[in-house]
Amino acid sequence: MLMFNAEKDFNRILTECLGRDGLSISALAKSLESKGIKHHRLILTGYLRALTDMGYLKERDIPPSKIYQVSRPLPDSIYEVVGKACRKLSNDPDELILFVLFRIFKRPVFESELKASGVTRPIGSVISEQDMTEHKKILRRAGNTITGQNAVVPLSDMTDKFQDVLITMLLDSTESRHLMAETKQSKLI
Repeated sequence: MLMFNAEKDFNRILTECLGRDGLSISALAKSLESKGIKHHRLILTGYLRALTDMGYLKERDIPPSKIYQVSRPLPDSIYEVVGKACRKLSNDPDELILFVLFRIFKRPVFESELKASGVTRPIGSVISEQDMTEHKKILRRAGNTITGQNAVVPLSDMTDKFQDVLITMLLDSTESRHLMAETKQSKLI
């Protein structure tokens, strides 16, 4: 698994446990316990209701229980968003993905993060063991769990493409591409 933050990634684990058919609160609690996650059922109930209010889950009454099902997928992770935007702008997006993640996070990028973005080949320059230990320490303090792996930095500066990636990410995430001018020509010749 890539970097994991128990507080921020719980909703993904929860929706994975619910599957397509959904589960009752008690069945969900058992499923989560089998994964090593123990929460009181009242906490789960509140969490499920919040996800229902946000439109990610739907609730069905099947007396004496309520069944919770996934109604729409959760938003893409930052890794998926960057990967998609870079693939739209480049025929060979791997180096661009590394550069964008490096600039956004302001730190070296771990191999699992690149993999989550769709990079399948080795790229970048591996940082020193001492620097890697320091970055892992910083991420752990923020509540992230990091598997033992290399972190890399980009070999080339792609600042000129960085803005285009950010614009693509913003337009795609807000479904606002229709507001953008299609060409740069301002008058007929």
